[in-house]
Amino acid sequence: MATLTISLPKQIATKIDSETEKLGFSTRSEFIRSILRQYFSEGELKFEPYETRPLAQIKLELAKTGKYSQDFIESVTKGLAKSSRYGR
Repeated sequence: MATLTISLPKQIATKIDSETEKLGFSTRSEFIRSILRQYFSEGELKFEPYETRPLAQIKLELAKTGKYSQDFIESVTKGLAKSSRYGR
């Protein structure tokens, strides 16, 4: 079996842990393998390629949801600005 290492925001890792326990998986890896098996066998999960959009537009869309603080929005867009898609 191959090993993959990924980095996730703490919020997502916490949700994965919660779902892992709730659904009776013994590890995060088992949960994620299950999702990937479902994706590859049934195609139910739809992954869409990320399309680069202006950071100002992303800020506006995040703010419109009312779910995120301004500090969080700034953090996200600052991180995106450093990413390979937006990097200078």
